[in-house]
Amino acid sequence: MGTCSKIVIGELLLCLSIQIWMNTEASLGSMTGEVNERIVIPCQNQKSNTSGTSWFKDNFNQALLSCGSDKSTDERFLRENSSLVISSIKIPDEGNYTCRECPEHTGNEDPIQLLVSSGPHNISANIFPTKILPNGTFYTSWGANLTFNCSCQSYPEPKMTWTLYRLQNTSEQFHHNNASVINFNITHIASDYQGNYSCSSENPVSGRKVSSTMELLVYHPPSFPMACYANNSDDLLQLVLSCSWPGGYPSPDLQWIQDDKALKNQTGISDPLVLSLNRTQLSAGQQFECQGKHLTNDQRKEKCQLQTALPVLESQPLRTCLLGGNVTLSCTASGAIPLAVITWLRNWSNPDMELQSGKKYLIFQSNTTSFLTISNCSNDGDEGYYVCKAENVLGMKEINVYLTVTKPRNILGLVFAILILVLLVVALITGIIYYCDPQLYLKGNCFRSSGTEVMVLVDDEEEEELEDMREPTESTLNTETESPPAVNGNIYKHEALFHHPPDNISPALFGDISEDIEVGNPSDNL
Repeated sequence: MGTCSKIVIGELLLCLSIQIWMNTEASLGSMTGEVNERIVIPCQNQKSNTSGTSWFKDNFNQALLSCGSDKSTDERFLRENSSLVISSIKIPDEGNYTCRECPEHTGNEDPIQLLVSSGPHNISANIFPTKILPNGTFYTSWGANLTFNCSCQSYPEPKMTWTLYRLQNTSEQFHHNNASVINFNITHIASDYQGNYSCSSENPVSGRKVSSTMELLVYHPPSFPMACYANNSDDLLQLVLSCSWPGGYPSPDLQWIQDDKALKNQTGISDPLVLSLNRTQLSAGQQFECQGKHLTNDQRKEKCQLQTALPVLESQPLRTCLLGGNVTLSCTASGAIPLAVITWLRNWSNPDMELQSGKKYLIFQSNTTSFLTISNCSNDGDEGYYVCKAENVLGMKEINVYLTVTKPRNILGLVFAILILVLLVVALITGIIYYCDPQLYLKGNCFRSSGTEVMVLVDDEEEEELEDMREPTESTLNTETESPPAVNGNIYKHEALFHHPPDNISPALFGDISEDIEVGNPSDNL
């Protein structure tokens, strides 16, 4: 914040020139004087042969200086020849001053108006609520509600104005009024409202102008979450830790922590924050934490963590390639922190020489999986073990893949034979179905004998009913069995009928034919 005691050189020269001009030009009818300054007011009605003058203020009831005296009761008022001198102007001295010739007489009198100005002094500008940086710059958070206040001592009341001078060399006037105090508010302040805020105060009488300027920065927290990264150095001899918390203004303060202790060789003020650790200091399973805080909320800390780990390799242990064909081997290195570098070797020819992409080999890596394509497979040069090696700054892991090169076989004849066999089986099943009876859908028995006869025993009363049902092909045989001995004087006779049984009678019934002689007891019918 500035004070009114600091005045620009141009404004001071302007005030001095105005003062000299007002003191020398009496014909204007008005003059301006600054508080505590000396001023000379000439008498415009004086004639060349007059012997003296008397001076009056505002009215003629009492003279400031009478004809017979060179001094007033107020020692500040003096006479120089015919002019009135005020040695130290005060605010109550403002008014109309008139001179008269001695001896006093009335006549045409042209009063001179004296305007008194004071200030502006002690200008004070404030923006609240805000915080102050060590260099004295004010800052606030994006979206805050701010009050701008400015006050100054001046007579008469000055014209006061708040103006924003942006860092992009643009300006905007916010508020002005004619008063010694000016206030205005900004709600939900945006980022483009940062810059230099100037409160200016101008005295309407003297034209004197002073101002106070404050720089206000509008900060906002990071708009993205904090992220931690672990990488290998180019020579795999160092672990490179990187921590980033982007999107904030200004950049946040970051720091790498291990076991609740800050790691060395870091500044803690840059974004991203990069730290390198030697391989000899590392082991699998170590935890590192990056902590960050921002000026918009320096009481809250954000953090992210990572834990170092060796890679875990996965691959197909056995692969086959047809002679003269192509094959692709794959190897996945998962779980490595930092990510592992995957290379392919041949362990029987030169285990220390990495396979490179070319006409024979094509190597492609996607995320954590590496693919090795071998073209034009041969028994002598390509069959054998291939080594997938994954290495990061913590160590190395290897896995072997065995490749077998085989000659292509003619399987066309085998496929043709199987097809012919299937067709024969289908034809055989179809023939059996149609031979038996296609209308029965395999429910009939086509291997049964059609000449089997079944004997059925019936009574005399049922014989007549069976006669009507016999077909021309049926044969009937009536036999009279030997008369059995009489039982109570009554002899009973049965007749056996033979005919072809229906086709749906089970063959198991054919052996159950018998002839029964029923001997009845006459007393049973009574």
